[in-house]
Amino acid sequence: MARILFRESAERVPLLGNLGWWLEARMLALFWYWVTRTDVERASRRGYRLFHWLGPRLRKNHHVLSNLQVAFADMSAQRRLTLAKQVWGNFGAVLAEYPFLPELVRMGPGSRTDISVSEASSRIIRNRQPAVYVTAHSGNWEIGTFIMTSLKIPVTTVYSPQSNPFVDRMLQSFRETPGLKFIPAKNAMRQLVRELREGRSVGMLPDQRNDGGDPVPYFGVKAPTITSPAWLAVTMNCPLIPVEVERIGEARFRAVFHDPVDSFAEITDKKQRVLAITGELNTCFESWIRKHPQHWHCTKRRWPSGVPSGVSFS
Repeated sequence: MARILFRESAERVPLLGNLGWWLEARMLALFWYWVTRTDVERASRRGYRLFHWLGPRLRKNHHVLSNLQVAFADMSAQRRLTLAKQVWGNFGAVLAEYPFLPELVRMGPGSRTDISVSEASSRIIRNRQPAVYVTAHSGNWEIGTFIMTSLKIPVTTVYSPQSNPFVDRMLQSFRETPGLKFIPAKNAMRQLVRELREGRSVGMLPDQRNDGGDPVPYFGVKAPTITSPAWLAVTMNCPLIPVEVERIGEARFRAVFHDPVDSFAEITDKKQRVLAITGELNTCFESWIRKHPQHWHCTKRRWPSGVPSGVSFS
C-alpha cells in the first residue's frame, strides 16, 4: 500500500523509498495481527472482505480487468467488474492465510486440504522419483509446495523475492518448513539441475508473464511465457506434474496431482519439444482458471499489449 503511495517520490529520493518499504511492512504486519486474533476461517473471511472492497480502488485493478478481458472476451463488462472484485477478495484471503499455512496443509482428521493424486503421479511420488511440479496462481498457490512436504517429497521451490526486503523476510518466515528449500528465480537453472541430480524435486509457478519468455498461446493469445519447467523436464528426462489447488470453501482446499504432462518425445527438435510441452501446460492452467476465474491471481499484466481497447473501468 505504501509502495503505491510513495512510488514516484521514491524514484527521486531513495530514503523516502526505504521509508515507504518500512511503512508497507508495518501495515502488512498490522493486517496479519488483525487476522490472527481469530481462527483461520474468520481470518480468511476478513482478508477477503477487505480486499473485495479495497482492490478495485487500486491502480493495479486495470491489470485485472485487462487480463480478464483477454481471457474472457465474450463476458460482459459488468460481469468482469464483478469478477475483478472476487479476484481481489481471493487475494485478500490468501494474504490472510499466510500465518496459518501449516494448519492449512496439516494431514489427518479435520484436514483443511483434500488431496487427490492420479495413479501415474502416485507411482512417481511413492518411488521418490525427482520431478518438476508446477502450479498456477489460483486458489491459494502458496500451499502447493507445503502439500508436497506433507507427502514426504523433498522439494526445492523457485520464488521471486519481493522488492521490499522487509516484506520479503516476513513472507519467507511463514514459508519456512522442514524439507522445503527456496531459491530465488534469478539465474536459478543451474541450481535446479543440481537439485534434480541430487534426487530432489522442483516446484515452480510458471503462469505469469516473463518478458524474456517465448510467445506461447494462452487463452488463444500469444503471451511471453516461462518455458523453464518444460526445459528441465526434457533436459533431465523427468516428469512434469501439474498440481491444481482449488479453493472449495473458507480456508478449505482441494489439491489435485494430475497425470504428468505429455513429454512429446516424438518431437526431435529440443526447442520445439519444450514449446509443445509449455503449450500443453498453458492449456492445463487455462482449464483451471475457466472453472474458477474468481480465484485467479491476475493483478499483474499477463499479455504485453497493455489494456485492450473497450475496457470499462467505471
